[in-house]
Amino acid sequence: MAKRILAITATVLASLAMARLVDAVGKRALMGVAQELDEKLVAVGREHHELVARRDQLELDQALLGHRIAAMSKREHHLVILRGRQRLQLALGDKVMLEIGYQLRGAVEDVRSFAAMPRSTLEVLGKSESTNWYRPDWLYRLEGLEPPVDSAVRLVRNAFGPGEVFLGAGISIRGERHDDVPAEAIDRTYLEVDDESLKAVVEAVGEGTLVFIQ
Repeated sequence: MAKRILAITATVLASLAMARLVDAVGKRALMGVAQELDEKLVAVGREHHELVARRDQLELDQALLGHRIAAMSKREHHLVILRGRQRLQLALGDKVMLEIGYQLRGAVEDVRSFAAMPRSTLEVLGKSESTNWYRPDWLYRLEGLEPPVDSAVRLVRNAFGPGEVFLGAGISIRGERHDDVPAEAIDRTYLEVDDESLKAVVEAVGEGTLVFIQ
């Protein structure tokens, strides 16, 4: 009987020891998880503060840009591209000085990218008062001719109208394509307008002129 009691006691003690061991291991695991969660919480809090700071800075930049756009639009010419109607406007303040239609030229994927652009504001990067173009070697060879050595022979004067306005984002405004320039030679996406209107636009705008893409 005594032996049985001792055996039961030993079993109980062993079970208690095992329970304590499991409890200790569990507590250490829980403490590790708690510490890991605390570290993640601190990291999330830091990231939240950084995002809030970035948001505040972007809102400030947007406000400053809005004030600049409003100020410039009142005292200087600006361009408005109405893609839905394929119209180009030259305006001063609230007054439209010139409104003309345009044709969008370029590679199919570039034309689609321009059409899919969100509404935005660009600036004129520069302009040229001529669009002289030189016929490339491949075009002569395509016609079965030997490319001439003299570059003057290759020259097509004002091949894309009497000037060009560079809008940024790979877009420009050009005039009517010369008959000697094949469609395959178009090297950029551009708004094609009539030559007389192009002259007016080139004369009115300059580097930094605002361009509103609608």
